[in-house]
Amino acid sequence: MALLKPFLVLLLCTTLSFAQTPEQELIARVFHLLSMEDKPLSVYEHKPLVSLKGSSFVGLVETCQEANVVYGSAFETLPFACQHLPRFSTEYDDFKTTRNSVGAFYWRKGRPQLRFYQEACERFGITLPVELQRYAQ
Repeated sequence: MALLKPFLVLLLCTTLSFAQTPEQELIARVFHLLSMEDKPLSVYEHKPLVSLKGSSFVGLVETCQEANVVYGSAFETLPFACQHLPRFSTEYDDFKTTRNSVGAFYWRKGRPQLRFYQEACERFGITLPVELQRYAQ
């Protein structure tokens, strides 16, 4: 019985450290639904507010040269070779000011917001499924 208590504490700590947040799963779901010219997305994370590491999304890549979408914020520090890629932002200001932004997930007044630029999605060959078209502008 004495060993059971430390074991349960260790199990709880391990479980919580691998817990997925609702934000992670929402963004992972969005990336699962998006397609780029009928091929799955490969996503590079660049300083995101909500990381996809540990989520159910399996299309993360280590470098932006391998990716076809950049996810994150502070895009002004993105390597020059990756400036041409479409971007999915985690900050509203980046979404509004970056020409290559195709979408964003951000918080406004305590509520999550999901937005897409229809014109940018078309320019980059990203297809918005029916479930996401109501978030396009």
